[in-house]
Amino acid sequence: MEIGKGLVAAVAVAPGLALLWWFYNKDYLEPEPLSLVFSAFFKGMLFVFPAGLVEKIISGPLSFSPLVTAFFGVALIEEGCKWLALKRYILSSECDECYDGIVYGTSVALGFATMENLFYVVGSINPWAVAGWRALVSVPLHALCGLAMGYEAARQKMTAGPPFVLTRILTLPVIAHGAFNYLLLTNTLGGFMAATWIVAAMWIGGFRMIHRSRTCS
Repeated sequence: MEIGKGLVAAVAVAPGLALLWWFYNKDYLEPEPLSLVFSAFFKGMLFVFPAGLVEKIISGPLSFSPLVTAFFGVALIEEGCKWLALKRYILSSECDECYDGIVYGTSVALGFATMENLFYVVGSINPWAVAGWRALVSVPLHALCGLAMGYEAARQKMTAGPPFVLTRILTLPVIAHGAFNYLLLTNTLGGFMAATWIVAAMWIGGFRMIHRSRTCS
């Protein structure tokens, strides 16, 4: 790999790893095994491929509506694939606190976001601009959707036990992800600004979930 491409790839990977480290280090009580955290991260990376295949298959039938494509052709598929990757970690005996669900949810989501980021950044005409934009909004958006998913799944496990209520686990991530994608598809300044506000709102909600995870409420 050329030095330039290697540097671009490193820049594409860095936001995901930085956020992974941040969320992991907020697990004060009983940190999860790093082997499982990185396993979740790499599984998230792998699930980009089935998600991309399904998106490609249904992109034609859904092309009549950008709104439908954003929510059902992308967000539902990607968040559903993340859940398939995440479920085994939630069911693990190591996941015995609500914040553990946040650790595994963000790990899977950041693995997914990192692989996706590599494709977008390395293959773009202006990789530095794409990398900067995605580091600020797209990668965090994935992580925060994973946070919400992992928190709710762990909360259900701790309070009621499986089977999981998937509507509660997936609704917020799919709505946030779908709205974010749709706003970007408008290709307008207003759309971009509104998309950044969604990320900001998800950060606020994410911090609240982190606080609530200490008591699993």
